[in-house]
Parts: sequence; structure tokens; C-alpha cells
Amino acid sequence: MGTLSNALQQLREERKRAQSHVEKLDTAISVIESLNGSGTVSQANQPTRIISAASRRKMAQAQRARWAMAKKESQPVVATAKTSGSAPVKRTMSAAARRKIAVAQRARWARAGTGSQPAKVVTGSTQGKGHTMSASARRKIAVAQRARWAKIRAGQKKAA
Repeated sequence: MGTLSNALQQLREERKRAQSHVEKLDTAISVIESLNGSGTVSQANQPTRIISAASRRKMAQAQRARWAMAKKESQPVVATAKTSGSAPVKRTMSAAARRKIAVAQRARWARAGTGSQPAKVVTGSTQGKGHTMSASARRKIAVAQRARWAKIRAGQKKAA
């Protein structure tokens, strides 16, 4: 039994040390917060608010009543929308309006310069064929690729 009482005493002393350490940390935190200007109030020592089951039922019933009242007040607006039988009209832009917007966009591109103009949309028989690169650009890429392969082949011959 003596060892149990010694162990209990050691645990109590450890708890006291831990509590004093926590208190020191709390004071350090409050000092830093006061220097920082945040001014938050520590609620570590305040117990959490416990609400009885009866009070929670009353609060829930009151909230249901508030929701029912709000629903009742907003009902006429919903009823008129349902009785009209028409969904919100999807607005489409006329062709003339689209042309005006396109003209304005081209003017913006012209003012900004040709570098910022997006690639033209290809229509007709060439659509999807991918003929967007010039012949000179394809030649440059081919020459560069041949040089890369020659370099790789030269490296393989040296290794062998």
C-alpha cells in the first residue's frame, strides 16, 4: 500500500507543477496579447454554458415558429410565380447585338496591337486539320530536331 500512496503523491505534485506551468503560459500569452494590441479576453476559466433539455426544446419550438412565420410571409411571392406557369425567360442576344460586340472587340484588338489578337477561328473545309503553322516554322523545327538526334547518336557511339 505504501507504493500506491507514494505514486498518488507524486502524481499530485506533478499535477501542481503542470498547473503552475499552464498559469505561467497564460500570463505570458496575456502579456504578449496586450503588447500586440489584440486585447482578447481569456475565457479559459469560464465554464461552458449548459442548457437543459427542456430549455433546448423551448428554443427549438420558438425557432420552428419563427421559420413558419417567415415561410408564411414569403408564400404569396412563391404562389404567384407558380400560378403564372412560366419559367424565367432565357434571354438570347440578337445577331445584330453580337455583330456590334464583335466589331467593338476587333477595335480593341486593333488598338492593343496585333500581338494580343487571338488566333482566328478556322471555318469551312480546313477546320480541324491543324494547318496553323507556317512552312518556315516547320522547317526550323525539323532542322532543330535533326540536330538533337545527331547529338544523341554521337553520344551513343562514344559510349559503345
